[in-house]
Amino acid sequence: MRQLLRRGLSLISSLKQFNREMELVLSDLVAETGAKDIAKGWVLITGAARRIGRGLALALASDGWNIHLHFHHSKDEAETTGQQITALGRMVCLHQADLSDEAACQQLMASCVEQGNLAALINSASSFDYDTSEAFSAQGMKQHMAINMMAPAMLIRDFAAAAENQSVKGAVINITDAKLVGLNPDYFTYTLSKMALDGLTRLAAQAYAPWLRVNGIAPGITLRSGDQTDAEYRQAHRLNPLSCGAEVEDIVRAAKMLLDTPSITGHTIVIDGGLHLRPPNRDVAFLDVQE
Repeated sequence: MRQLLRRGLSLISSLKQFNREMELVLSDLVAETGAKDIAKGWVLITGAARRIGRGLALALASDGWNIHLHFHHSKDEAETTGQQITALGRMVCLHQADLSDEAACQQLMASCVEQGNLAALINSASSFDYDTSEAFSAQGMKQHMAINMMAPAMLIRDFAAAAENQSVKGAVINITDAKLVGLNPDYFTYTLSKMALDGLTRLAAQAYAPWLRVNGIAPGITLRSGDQTDAEYRQAHRLNPLSCGAEVEDIVRAAKMLLDTPSITGHTIVIDGGLHLRPPNRDVAFLDVQE
């Protein structure tokens, strides 16, 4: 009996020593790679080769996420961004797809799900072409709706089905637009498509709970667009009550919070320097703002 007790105590001591050694190993691993390397999974970011999508991809890779990087035409930028993600010690898969094509959207999500451990989706890709309420075409409206609303809807639907099938939960972030809280009719069909995406955010949060949390981020003017100069970009931000506007880093911080907070769904965070508090009646690109 005493011999069995001694053997038992010896085993307990050995297990304690093993646990202490494993804690040291994990501590070293965390020190070398960062704690988030262990905790994060894969995130699909559409339109991740350029602009806001690229900023999100690099920031989340730095935060421990592996990246499914979607692009359409921007192959060179996608490959460069992919190399930067690899240099951060994360895994990356590049996916070229035309989001206006239903089959391409379905194949994109199927490829990401097949890879395994898909934990999040960020719908950042966007079509943004100018038209007016007096001069827009059915084709232009279809293009905006296809990329800005239909593709996110299908990706979310298929992500939800995979999550439920695997009994895991995921998170979705839709990148909308701050102009939705201070509407003007410029960029007419683009605005309609972002209104549809905003509605999708709330409906999907209801429809796909508890498997998916669906939230939105609505940035104001964030990066220079078209032939806008740096001076014009800075001037536009001076319209805001805070005399500053959205930066990619602000969007990143909001995205991290939404991804990391399991009790938030159906909300959209507006990041616009307070412009929604006194919205202009024209798009900021057409306002005469003086230095």
